[in-house]
Amino acid sequence: MANTLDTRVTRYEAPQKVSGQTRYAADFMPAGLLHGALAVSSVASGRITALDIAAAQAEAGVIAIYTHENLPKFKPPKALGAGGPGTSSFSPMTGTEIKYAGQPIAYVVAENAAAARRGAALVKATIAPAAASIHMSGQGDMAKGEEGPNKAMKLEQGDLQAALKTAAVVVDQTYHTPFQHHNPMELFAATAHWQGERLTLWMPSQSVTTAQAGVVAAFGLAPTAVEVISPFVGGAFGSKAGLPSYALLTIAAARAVGAPVRLMVTRHDMYTVATFRPESSQKFRLAASREGRLLAFQHIETAQTPRFDDVVNPGTHITRSMYACPVIHTEQRIARSDTNTGGFMRAPNEMQSFFGLESAMDELAVALAMDPVELRRINDTQRHPVTNVPFSSRSLMACYDDAAKSFGWSGRSVAPRSMVDGDWLVGYGCATATYPTAMAPSSARLTVYGGGNASIELAAHDVGTGAYTIMGQIVAQRLGLPVSAVAVAMGASGLPVAPISGGSVTSASAGSAVHMACLAVAAELARQLSRAQGSPLFGVDPVSVRLDQGMLVAAGGQRMSVLEAVKASPRGQVMAQGDYAHPELTAKALKTTYMGGFGVIGPVTPTHAMFAFGAEFVEVRINRWTHEIRVPRIHGAFAAGNILNRKTAHSQLMGGMIWGIGSALHEHTLTDVRRARFLNTDIAEYLVPVNADIGEVKVSMLEERDDFVNPLGVKGIGELGIVGTAAAIGNAIYHATGKRLRKLPFTMADV
Repeated sequence: MANTLDTRVTRYEAPQKVSGQTRYAADFMPAGLLHGALAVSSVASGRITALDIAAAQAEAGVIAIYTHENLPKFKPPKALGAGGPGTSSFSPMTGTEIKYAGQPIAYVVAENAAAARRGAALVKATIAPAAASIHMSGQGDMAKGEEGPNKAMKLEQGDLQAALKTAAVVVDQTYHTPFQHHNPMELFAATAHWQGERLTLWMPSQSVTTAQAGVVAAFGLAPTAVEVISPFVGGAFGSKAGLPSYALLTIAAARAVGAPVRLMVTRHDMYTVATFRPESSQKFRLAASREGRLLAFQHIETAQTPRFDDVVNPGTHITRSMYACPVIHTEQRIARSDTNTGGFMRAPNEMQSFFGLESAMDELAVALAMDPVELRRINDTQRHPVTNVPFSSRSLMACYDDAAKSFGWSGRSVAPRSMVDGDWLVGYGCATATYPTAMAPSSARLTVYGGGNASIELAAHDVGTGAYTIMGQIVAQRLGLPVSAVAVAMGASGLPVAPISGGSVTSASAGSAVHMACLAVAAELARQLSRAQGSPLFGVDPVSVRLDQGMLVAAGGQRMSVLEAVKASPRGQVMAQGDYAHPELTAKALKTTYMGGFGVIGPVTPTHAMFAFGAEFVEVRINRWTHEIRVPRIHGAFAAGNILNRKTAHSQLMGGMIWGIGSALHEHTLTDVRRARFLNTDIAEYLVPVNADIGEVKVSMLEERDDFVNPLGVKGIGELGIVGTAAAIGNAIYHATGKRLRKLPFTMADV
C-alpha cells in the first residue's frame, strides 16, 4: 500500500484559526463561571508563618480565598520523571513550606478576572526565609535510571585513559546552556466544572489521557467521571505536558466554591507554575587519530533539577549514538537548586547536548586541520556504536552533501577571520541534527458512511503542527475520499487512547493507529460482503482482501471500492477501531500508555536503532565595530523517513531552525542570584527571534525509506530542526572571528 499522501494539502483548520472560529481550552465558558488568580511567594525558600488575607477578602468582587489551611485535600501525583502524570511531585498549598520563588500560596476566586487578580495582589505572607540558590553548582549526583546498554545513566565501554594516551589530538572542553522558558501564544489555563461527582476540565494539554489519569488518582474518582478537553493547543513544545499543579488547585477551588472556576495564568506566573529548560553543562573529551578517526568519546552532562525532583532528560543517550567510536564513556548527572520542576522544551535533551557535541566536533576538525564535513564522514556509521544493532535507516551524509551544495560550503575560505564584507566579518559553520524515533501505542475509531464521508476519532493533539490534517489525509488516501470529506475529532479524553504529543511521536504512532483503523474497516467490509450475494466479493476469502487506495482487492482480482462496499453493507455505514503497537513494544510500555503515561519503544530496540538525521549550515555576520551578530542564511537538509505532508513538514523544520537561532542568540532566562528568582518574566524582556532577525531559511527533505519504524515509514520531525542550529552558529562565529564561544546565548559582549 502506498504511503505517499497528497503533499499539497493545506491544513484544513487554517481557515478556522485565521477567522477566530477555533475554540481553545479557555474559550469554553460553562454557566455561572467564576475566575481564579494565584498569589505567589517572592521568597525562594522558607516557611510561611502567617497569611493575612483580610484586605483581599474585602476587595470588591472577591468571593473566596483558599490557602493551605482550607483548600480541599487531594493526593499529589507522582511527577512525569518518576513515572507519574504530574509536572512536579511537589504540590503547592498543601503545607507551609516554600520551595521556590513564584510558588502559589493562595488561590483567589472572584466574579471576574480583574477582581481575582486584585485580590491576589492583596494577599500578604509572612515567610521565615532560608538560604536558597537558583544555579546549580558542583558535579551533582549521578542520575538514577534503568540500566542496560541503551538506558544506563553511566556507561563505560573500553579503556578511556589508554585511548587518550594514544590519540594524536584530544579536545577537552565544557559547554554551558542557560535556563530557558516557554512563551507560547496561548497562556496556561484551566477551567474546572463539577457536576456532582463528575468533573469536566478544559485545559491546554499535550496529553488529555495523562491529565485524566492524574485527576482520577488525585481526587479518587472513577475514570468515567472525569473528562479532559483540549481540542486545539496554541503552542506547547513540552510546556503543556502532564498535569500541572495550577490545574489541581483550580479543580480543588471549584469543588470548594461550588461553581465552575477558570484560571488564566499570567505571563509572569507562567515562569514558575509550569516547566522550563533547566540549565546544563556538557563536558566532552574527544580523542582522534591524525586521520580524524575517533578513538575515545567522553560526555558528562550535568543538568539542573529542583531539590525535590530528579528531572533527567538524558542527552548522553543520544550523543553516544551519533558517531563510530570504540571507546565510549558517558555520565548523566543532576545538580539541585531552588526552583520549580523543569521538564521538556522542544528537543529537551538533544538541543543542549548537541550544542556541546557538535561544537566539540568542530574544535576537533580545527585541531586536525580537517574539513568539519569530512570529519563527520570519516566517523559516520551504519551501526549503533554501543549496541551494534543496525540503524533502521541513516542518511546523515546524504543530508550533509545536499545542504553543503545548496549552501555553497566548498566556496568558503577556510582560515578564521579571512572572509570580510565591508564592516562585517563573515563566517560559515555546520552541525549535525538528529532526533530519536520512538513509537507509542495508540488507538483510533473510524466510521465510514455510505454518503461518501468518514470520521476519525482519537485522543491525540494538535499543538499547531497540523496533526488534524495529517490524520484526515491518512483516512482520505486509504479510503479513496477527498480530505474535505473526513471529519477529525481529537483532544478529548473520552476518545480512544493516543500518546502524549511529545517526543515527536504523533504522526508515527497516532497516524499508524489511523492506518490500522482503515485496515480494520476494510476487513469488516470484506467479511460482510463475502457473504452478500450479488456483491463482487461474494464467496471470496475475506482474509485475502487487501486495501489499496480506496479499493478492496481480492486475491482473485475481484475489486470493489470502499464507498460501494459501505453502501452495500447492511447498515449503510461501518465502524471499526484500529490499534497500533510496534512489534518490539514491551507489555510494560503498552500498559504505561493506557494508564496515562508515556510508554514507548525506541530509539534503540533489541534489533535496530531508529533516528531521523539532518545537517545544518549557517552564515554568520558580525559587525567589526558594534559586534552585532546576524544570521542572514541557514540551510538544512533532513532525512526523516516518509514525509506525509511536505507543506506542514517544511513549516516544522523551518520553525525548528528559527527556534534554534533564538536559542543561540536570544533566549536566556535571567536570574536574581541573591534572591534565587527568575527576572525577565515577560514577553517584552524575554527575547525571541522576530522577522527582522531571520533572513534566508532553506529546507530540503530527502527521500528516505524505512520499513522498520512503523507501517507508515514515518520518523518524527517536530523537534529535529532545532538540534544542530546553536552549534552551527557557534562554529560560524569561530570562523568569522577566531574566537570560540562555549556558553549560550552568544551575545555582542562575547565577541
